[in-house]
Amino acid sequence: MITNQQLDACVLKFQNQPKDIDKLLDELQTDQVMLMDILVGSHAEVLTEEELDYLLFLFLVLYATFKQEIQLPVYSEEEIILAEEWSWKFVNEENDYDKLVEIFYWELPNEEVMEFIDLSIAPDDENEIAITPTGRLILLAVLTALSKLLLTTKS
Repeated sequence: MITNQQLDACVLKFQNQPKDIDKLLDELQTDQVMLMDILVGSHAEVLTEEELDYLLFLFLVLYATFKQEIQLPVYSEEEIILAEEWSWKFVNEENDYDKLVEIFYWELPNEEVMEFIDLSIAPDDENEIAITPTGRLILLAVLTALSKLLLTTKS
């Protein structure tokens, strides 16, 4: 199980060593092209530049944290699409951030991963990142789809 401490440590590592972000991004763009294209790239036109950068940062934090714990496979297009469809099914049915967070807490088998996502993107007056309501739902869908993939990977 991934813990808040592991996720927070990865955030701090990336903040203190930005080159590690670039290194992981290069690795993902080489080894996990479909994962990046489907989950991140397909939403690039809808998100603001700030939202897209933040999504990429959170995406890399989740991926790097899991990568430290388990051997991650190269995900197939089918696996990625199934995870994305799973997530978007809830978003399209509900379209309410608070209700969706509650659903994903039940659906994802690691509460601390969902807590990390929620704390990172929830509406908050003190948040340094300006996230639109539409952007928030997209970030939620993408990050929960990624989490679904990572959490169902066998070590």
